[in-house]
Amino acid sequence: MKVQLITLLLLSIGFEAVAQEPYLSREAYRDKVEAYSQILKQQKLQTMASSEARKIAHTGFLPKIDISADGTLNMSDLSAWNEPLGEYRNHTYQGVFIVSQPLYTGGALNAQHKIAKADEKLDQLNQELTLDQIHYQSDAVYWNASASKAMLQAADKYQYIVKQQFDIIQDRFDDGMISRTDLLMISTRLKEAELQYIKARQNYTLSLQKLNILMGEEPNAAVDSLYFIGIPSAPVQILSLEDVLQQRADYASTEVNIMKSQAQRKAALSQFNPQLNMYFSGGWATGTPNLGYDVSFNPILGINLNIPIFRWGARFKTNRQQKAYISIQKLQQSYVEDNISEELSGSLTKLTETEQQVKTAIENMKLANENLDIVSFSYNEGKANMVDVLSAQLSWTQAHTNLINAYLSEKMAIAEYRRVTSE
Repeated sequence: MKVQLITLLLLSIGFEAVAQEPYLSREAYRDKVEAYSQILKQQKLQTMASSEARKIAHTGFLPKIDISADGTLNMSDLSAWNEPLGEYRNHTYQGVFIVSQPLYTGGALNAQHKIAKADEKLDQLNQELTLDQIHYQSDAVYWNASASKAMLQAADKYQYIVKQQFDIIQDRFDDGMISRTDLLMISTRLKEAELQYIKARQNYTLSLQKLNILMGEEPNAAVDSLYFIGIPSAPVQILSLEDVLQQRADYASTEVNIMKSQAQRKAALSQFNPQLNMYFSGGWATGTPNLGYDVSFNPILGINLNIPIFRWGARFKTNRQQKAYISIQKLQQSYVEDNISEELSGSLTKLTETEQQVKTAIENMKLANENLDIVSFSYNEGKANMVDVLSAQLSWTQAHTNLINAYLSEKMAIAEYRRVTSE
């Protein structure tokens, strides 16, 4: 029986028989998921908002111009609107503009600008981190769908193998050459194969629905052929921990958080430093009360200086508080580094182990194919019993399942390593 060898050949070459069909590659699917992701769009808007916040903080260094106007009317004396000069009039009005420029704010403006820049950088890094998660999710969904497809094809092939054996036994039973016991045993196995196929078909349908939804398509939309789960992957570049730390957005965020805490310390301490502001104002206003005299323009130039003297030790307490916050961020950086080191070590171990799993699963598949061929041939020649055939069939389908799972584990290990190294 050569059908098992044909099956193994199809597995090894990735079902090249359907190579003429258009393929949805992992990279193309990743791009579609990235383009559709609502979470990524939200993060991009958040980054844009923080960029505008930084620009707003920069305006604190620039002069400010304000215009104000107000008027009053005494409702109890409405007849006194246009009295002679020097007599009471029931209304007043004024218009004033002020040009102000902070000269020294104790470092508050510089600190606030640095905080705004840090917030912008943090949102940019969060966007990178979100992108890494989306790429990992898209790879996981893609390869799970590919594995589900391989499982469905394996279940279909297994059903075909059992059906072939069933037809042979049915013919022999009809000719009175074997007992009904063998027929019942193979019939039961055939029903098991049908159930296995139904379950595989359900899993494949669900995986395709998830695949479609993640890239913004209708759940049951047609999908281009997926690459076979056993297709060779491009070699991964093994990086050191130092190189990975430089690529990871979450580690870079800890450095930005330290700088942000340092800027927050300066902002908190600025309230205890001298404040110097200059302003120029001018406007037109009636007297109070309004006696009808001519309204003149009054320009005023002023300087405001405020020097904090005594705050009951608040400055020193604030300084200790802010230094504690900086220490927290430094400890957080060490914690993140340890987590990244653990993730990197684990992903490298998975890369090595899954490679060995695939090799072992391929060898096991070859043995299961050969065993099924020999046992089936021996049974047909009357040299083996039905129990041997059923055992060989079970070993075959288990080996096939293990091979697909090994391929999936290998693909997921590579996807995880790419996530860890932020590729």
